[in-house]
Amino acid sequence: MSKSLIKGLIVVATAIFLSNSALHAQQLPLFSQYMMNDFYINPAVAGTKDYAPIVIGVHKQWVGMKEAPSTQTLSGHTSLYHKTMGLGGILFHDKYGPASEIGFKAIYSYIFRITRHDNISLGLSAECYQYKLDQRNFDPTWYDDPSLTYLIEKTIIPDATFGVYAYGKHYYASLTAANLFQSKMKVNQNIKENKMVRHYFLFGGYRFEFNKKSKKATEFELEPSIMIKTTELTLPQFDINLKFFIKQDYWFGVSVRPGDSFIANVGVKYKQYYFGYAYDVTFSDLSNYTWGSQEFIFGVNIGENSRKHRSFF
Repeated sequence: MSKSLIKGLIVVATAIFLSNSALHAQQLPLFSQYMMNDFYINPAVAGTKDYAPIVIGVHKQWVGMKEAPSTQTLSGHTSLYHKTMGLGGILFHDKYGPASEIGFKAIYSYIFRITRHDNISLGLSAECYQYKLDQRNFDPTWYDDPSLTYLIEKTIIPDATFGVYAYGKHYYASLTAANLFQSKMKVNQNIKENKMVRHYFLFGGYRFEFNKKSKKATEFELEPSIMIKTTELTLPQFDINLKFFIKQDYWFGVSVRPGDSFIANVGVKYKQYYFGYAYDVTFSDLSNYTWGSQEFIFGVNIGENSRKHRSFF
């Protein structure tokens, strides 16, 4: 695998809005700091770190708008059998208006060593969550709409995500296909076309080191990355990201979603612990109703400071 090919694989991902159903619901949550927890968007990342990361995330979208989307996540993963396999899990809760989702993902990966520094991982996520739609306070224009029951509708949705992750000492590139089964959302017997839509994420980046003093100590690092996200029903969308690290303990960065938003993020790390904050400014017509979106993440890298990486299972 040549360095020129690897550098050409710089790509990134986040969740997007889409629905082909009569409910017009947000199907996947949207994140701003996925670069700091790419495990959430690609199950193949499980077990590829030299530690076991546990990350809590809170994303509040379109602050100032009533019942705007809000997402909370808890994720963690570790390696097994001399770093040839990975195991992890994700708990999540997503709420947007009268709709909400709560569920979990169980994740397994297998890692192939290509060279001393180059690896390819394949990952699969088995998912199950409850979708709930509270229609009790609906005030529709047409009261004979067959898609409305004015009750609390609930359904259990199983699905899966598959990912491929290539990574080395300075680069990473991933491809993810989410909602593989395109499961039907059986929340109303009168509507038979509601279903999840398959999402695709292509994501990657390269980290450049500057003023390196030793094999482990680097003064500055610059990490450009890009994300391409799409579905089978929508045109591709892009995120262009640039992140700057100081001694690996402090970072700040910017992201641009052309035609949608500008994102600024900062973070600090102390020993095994780190905290990150992101603020989004939207370019769309929603800017008349909201002053932006916010996201907080808190993580701990268990075993990061140990001399030799060990599995925790």
